[in-house]
Amino acid sequence: MPLDYVNLSIGDAVSCREFVLDLETVSKYVAAVGDQSNIFEPASASPMAPPMAVGVLSLRGVLDDLGIPPGTLHAGQEMEFLDSVLVGETLTCLATIAQNSVRRGVRLVGVKMDVVRGDRTIVMRAKSMIMVPA
Repeated sequence: MPLDYVNLSIGDAVSCREFVLDLETVSKYVAAVGDQSNIFEPASASPMAPPMAVGVLSLRGVLDDLGIPPGTLHAGQEMEFLDSVLVGETLTCLATIAQNSVRRGVRLVGVKMDVVRGDRTIVMRAKSMIMVPA
């Protein structure tokens, strides 16, 4: 069910999703984007996930939970990676509203995301800005 963007306030939680960076998912990500960084070495005893794989999977869940209407634009993205993530780790992404305003007939919604591992270590912080038709 789509969110009622008019009634969202700063600090409101809009998504809390747990996901696993399993070997198959990371391999598909690396192949899809043509990642040649060699960060991901699947034969390694403890392969590391590319940081953007963490970002993409986190953002996908948030966008699904936002239930964005047709005509919405993803206007901006900032990501800060604070720790490495191993393939197989379970992560949780909590997203909250950071901004909600209307300018020139367009609703600007800022979403803050924190991605943590099981020990509560923050591995990524991010901000997204979407423009929703008002």
